[in-house]
Amino acid sequence: MNLVDLLCRVSDAFERNKIDFILLGGMGVSVWSEPRLTKDCDIVVRVRKSSQSTLKAALVDAGARVTALEMRLLFGRPFMRLQINGTKLDVHRCLSPHDRAAFENSVGVQFEGRTVRVASAEDLVLYKLQAWRPQDRLDITKLLADVKGVKRAYIESWLDPIRSATNHPMWDRWTDAIRGS
Repeated sequence: MNLVDLLCRVSDAFERNKIDFILLGGMGVSVWSEPRLTKDCDIVVRVRKSSQSTLKAALVDAGARVTALEMRLLFGRPFMRLQINGTKLDVHRCLSPHDRAAFENSVGVQFEGRTVRVASAEDLVLYKLQAWRPQDRLDITKLLADVKGVKRAYIESWLDPIRSATNHPMWDRWTDAIRGS
């Protein structure tokens, strides 16, 4: 299964099970910029712990094999990687104030006949600043170069709160990213 097929399956299954998600990662960057090769599909889901069984049903509906233990682990940490027909799905939970803002700022994009919510370019930059791997740095540079009107003030308004929550040197990374774009 390719990533487009995976995203379609996830979108359909999550819609049927009424689970909200937004698309991040390389696929999200490809919505705003020139598409690039990526190895997985990254999503953030907005669910309460009391909706754990609904999320599990949506994941199973999408084709994942998810054990009760894996679901408990997901609700004990912010991230879980699943395999669906040999394709990786990274599921992040909406936990932080920034995650909640990213949901509010997300944009509906038509994708293979369905509407998929995608994180804004600014929120993708913030997620990429947190991950800060070489590919993330390249993605930030692409987003800043390709997306007209990126709201840098919005990005900067989140740097201190994210730094406080994660201990990542967000301002240093942002300065490096601006220098590289």
